[in-house]
Amino acid sequence: MEQPLPLENEVRNVFSKFPAFPEGLTEFLVTLAPWGALIGAFLGVLAFLSLLGLGSLATFISIGTNSYGSTWQMWVGIIGVGINAVIYILAFQPLRARSIKGWTLMYYAFLVNLAVSLISLNFIGLVLSFLIGGWILYQVRPKYS
Repeated sequence: MEQPLPLENEVRNVFSKFPAFPEGLTEFLVTLAPWGALIGAFLGVLAFLSLLGLGSLATFISIGTNSYGSTWQMWVGIIGVGINAVIYILAFQPLRARSIKGWTLMYYAFLVNLAVSLISLNFIGLVLSFLIGGWILYQVRPKYS
């Protein structure tokens, strides 16, 4: 038997109590997923490069001042965007093939989002990402093999 992913059983238990999506919506989301991942990857790479440049500039400008323009939360967010952009690129082909590897990569992107929100002390983002992202992930999981 395949070993479960980190926290997969606990997360599955939470979302097994949520209402199921209609079959048409689930099929639509699975069809849309690879293209959403590709768009997310493109935007993520652009955001990562832009934020990396702006963050570096903000850090340089704020040297010797008590500036709040370059915080550790900002850098955690930039790193999270970069990691997720790479995961989305890797997930595109497996999602198109409806392979469980694609779903697994999106699950890891979900965990990265949760970790970034938790580390950044963004508790509203953490709760919303968990509820919405997790619900969608576990509704489409049966479509991947």
